[in-house]
Amino acid sequence: MKRAIDDLAADAAAAPLLRHVTVIVLLALGNGAARLASRFTMIGGAQRIEYQLRNDLYTALQTFPPAHFAARPTGDLMARASSDVAAVKSLVGFGLVSLAGTVFAFGGVLVAMLAVDPWLTLWAMAPYPVLVLLGRRFNVVLSDRTQAAQDQLGVLSARVQEYLAGMAVVRAYTLEAKARADFARANAEYLRRSLALVRIQTGLAPLMGLIAGIGTLVVLWAGGTAVVAGRLSLGALVAFTGYLGYLTWPTVALGWTLSIARRGLTSMARIQDVLAAALPPPPPGAPLAAAASIAFRELTFAYAGRAPALTGVSFEVAEGEMVAVVGPTGSGKTTLGLLLARLWEPPPGTVFVGGHDVTRLPLAALRPLLAYVPQEAFLFARALAENVSLGRDGVGEAEVRAAAAAAGVADEIERFPAGFASVVGERGLTLSGGQRQRVALARALVRAPRILVLDDAFASVDAAKEEEILAGLRGGAGGRTVLLATHRLRAAQAADRVVVLDAGRVVAQGRHEDLVRAGGLYARLWRIQQLEEEIARA
Repeated sequence: MKRAIDDLAADAAAAPLLRHVTVIVLLALGNGAARLASRFTMIGGAQRIEYQLRNDLYTALQTFPPAHFAARPTGDLMARASSDVAAVKSLVGFGLVSLAGTVFAFGGVLVAMLAVDPWLTLWAMAPYPVLVLLGRRFNVVLSDRTQAAQDQLGVLSARVQEYLAGMAVVRAYTLEAKARADFARANAEYLRRSLALVRIQTGLAPLMGLIAGIGTLVVLWAGGTAVVAGRLSLGALVAFTGYLGYLTWPTVALGWTLSIARRGLTSMARIQDVLAAALPPPPPGAPLAAAASIAFRELTFAYAGRAPALTGVSFEVAEGEMVAVVGPTGSGKTTLGLLLARLWEPPPGTVFVGGHDVTRLPLAALRPLLAYVPQEAFLFARALAENVSLGRDGVGEAEVRAAAAAAGVADEIERFPAGFASVVGERGLTLSGGQRQRVALARALVRAPRILVLDDAFASVDAAKEEEILAGLRGGAGGRTVLLATHRLRAAQAADRVVVLDAGRVVAQGRHEDLVRAGGLYARLWRIQQLEEEIARA
């Protein structure tokens, strides 16, 4: 452009305008192709980074011990896996494109301006130190407000997840108004923090535009004076003004770029917080070939911030034996099963399987040996057959039906219109509590485990069905070891031996008949349950 104007000023008739126009068109086409290629490359790369980041985050969440999930609301983790990952994608996509464009624009244009006129370049750059000071201040405030907004988004997501998961309770206790008000408060706080963030984001753009405009005015004044004085050609002034115009958008967009960068970096820090807490993946290992026996030796365990759930617990379960663990609510029955399956980590040297300390066993070797059935059965929103098989290789229709029959639920499933192809609702809510528990038991039995851990797995099943299932388990156990935690003493009556817990301590153990004759806690619990059954029959 400079050369074209200077040639026109020198000799308009002989000016090679076609050559200049051709060069300008070619440069414009090259600029467009380069921009298009850079966007495809960077934004496509950002999509791949987002994909990998989601995979890494999901893998990390699968390694979380229960203590980590207890300390982090599900909604907050969901926000990190959605909005935070999206913010990182924006950073490495549009943010990187904009940042790279800004760096190249300022670097290249500054060199070109110095080549045209160094003195005029100093005049043009005079307002830009103010931009640097504003940018530093802006970045500090933006960081704080971005972190506050993202944290509140996690709180808001937690509210949504909590109330949706507990919608039955909300409706049963007519808590809709309270739930709406609670959500509205969290939403209002998120709005307040978001508006505070937007105010700082939008406030910088006019300032950047003002600085760019002042730079242009300075150049017109200083450059125009130089053209009048003959120290600068008109073409050079037009070229210089063009360079400044090229800097206008990167200058105005600097606040937007910094905003994307800061939000992306804040979100990445929140994601790293999750990834750093992940445990290493378990090493490969083969199932144990040792005896399927269980031993607890001086086991003392406490959940964080709470009194010990178990204190000095010691007893053994021989291979092929069924042992029932009974006791009042809060006596520590559930904790035993969780520690045995290493869903919570027991202290070293306290829990043994086949004579091996479970804390020294690879999870890949321990978990195939045993199956754990919790009281709160969780089902996926999929077909019943898939809920039983969990998509395992080698588990066909016949194995699924046999496991369901052993769990005492096959006949009921067959009566459904779609049978085993019936899709249950989220968490299995379209089934009754007893049906969910028995499907969870079938899921455990289909693995043919050598050790079966039942944590009050029949709490929602009637007594007759419970006795039928336990009889089936004993008859077809084939040497399977069973640890049954239950509050129903009729179920304990079917066990080879009973261990009685009270306040986390073993207070008695032996056969049902012997414990009843000996008196004590077990005998009192037995009399209470007999009285309850008589009242129920009456």
